[in-house]
Amino acid sequence: MKLTEKLKSFVRDEKKQNIILYVCVAVIMLLWLPLALTKNLAYDQGYTLAMVRHSFGDIIKLCSNDVHSPLYYFITKIFYHAFFNHIIGTKICSLVFMGIYFWMLAVPFKKEFGFRMSLTMIILSGLLPTFLTHNTEPRMYAMAITSFSIVCFLGYKLAKEFKVSLAIWFFIASVFSTYIHTYTMLCTVFIYLFLAIAIIMNKEDRKRKITWFLVNALVVSLCYLPWLFSLVSQFGKKAEGVNTEFDSMYFVKDILYEFFSSITYPKDWQVWLWLAIIFISLVFLIVYKSKYRKYVSLTFIMFFAVSFIGIFLSVKNLPCFLGRYVSCIAPLILFAIAAGLNEMKMKILYVVFFLMAFVPGALVYRDRVRYEYEKGIDDYLAYAESNFTEDDAIVYADLHNDYLTVYYNENYSYIFGFKDEFNPFDNDETLTQKEQLDKVKGNVYLICFDNKNPDWFLKCEYEKKYGFHFLYYDFSIYRIYNVQ
Repeated sequence: MKLTEKLKSFVRDEKKQNIILYVCVAVIMLLWLPLALTKNLAYDQGYTLAMVRHSFGDIIKLCSNDVHSPLYYFITKIFYHAFFNHIIGTKICSLVFMGIYFWMLAVPFKKEFGFRMSLTMIILSGLLPTFLTHNTEPRMYAMAITSFSIVCFLGYKLAKEFKVSLAIWFFIASVFSTYIHTYTMLCTVFIYLFLAIAIIMNKEDRKRKITWFLVNALVVSLCYLPWLFSLVSQFGKKAEGVNTEFDSMYFVKDILYEFFSSITYPKDWQVWLWLAIIFISLVFLIVYKSKYRKYVSLTFIMFFAVSFIGIFLSVKNLPCFLGRYVSCIAPLILFAIAAGLNEMKMKILYVVFFLMAFVPGALVYRDRVRYEYEKGIDDYLAYAESNFTEDDAIVYADLHNDYLTVYYNENYSYIFGFKDEFNPFDNDETLTQKEQLDKVKGNVYLICFDNKNPDWFLKCEYEKKYGFHFLYYDFSIYRIYNVQ
């Protein structure tokens, strides 16, 4: 028997198919695990760590003044305490939810769509840059990807056949998804809209399905109602890190970089490579009249509609949108690719596409390893523990410096220009007048980015005491005195 025939015979066996899928998932998870076993945090991740140190009630209060929903912080708080209040617990939380996502692809998804579609989804999920960026991040995007994927899968199943068990799980997943992130909630609304259209168009048992759908939608809406008032105010608040002068094209590029390239070093060729994969897959999807065409069409309708809403609000009102906010749709983009690849007859092209996806994926993974295992925070902690005393105070000139307090909070600190109601960081206050520093018994230190100095915002005398590099930035530590 020829080698190709032996391989075909091997792959046709369902048990061996499962082994292949489980091995692929295991390899991906083992490659991702080291990314979760470090204490390095970027600003937004430090924000998460500060949040989970608060009570559940305080989390709700802080979230109501921010642009996010509280459920992610609730769940991550449990992981944080389960890992003995260590940073690793917040990263393991994201990794666990990515594990749930891969389980869905390997088991129920494979049962519904077949081995080849499942294998393609698993491999591409392991290579897509937005997955590699958020897989172990202590932020809500891994959880959003997983919860929304479950909503989509159950919605697809219900559109084909109504079952009470599926309806109950769909309800639970929908409530979960709406409370993870504002834009995940918006995407979930679109799934309900598409499901309503599918029910109306299908005459079989229509009355019963419509009754169930209306009850389900009403209960989910009532469950979200307590957060609706916060949502209205959140859409008018600025997403941190977004310049009010950016135009629509900035946000389009941000989405493309978020999905298809390294966030650290965005490369246009990586974006074009993935766009080529999508385009060619869609060509196969159309030419061979795939049965999944209508679902892929709905995917892109939702993707463009939700993105348009976010961009429109950001340009016309205040910036409240970033490319990562729609990362929950990434699995549906991969589904479109998988559906197109599933129609290809030339197996060599199938391999070529995986190789095309592998290159940017490997680059992003390399960046993640490099930054997760950089030792800059150890340099800072060593200096702080040797030089700061209990009577000293630390001033942060930027909220993207303030997150360093999650590592070393023995000293009272001040943050310049950060409103208290948004501030989850313990043991600090907003600096509004120099008299606040008069009560400091010891030295006053300022930590800021290396390209700035105290003259940027404060009239005082100063001397540079230390500098260190951490993740993306160079930091300087100044001792300041004679503040005017």
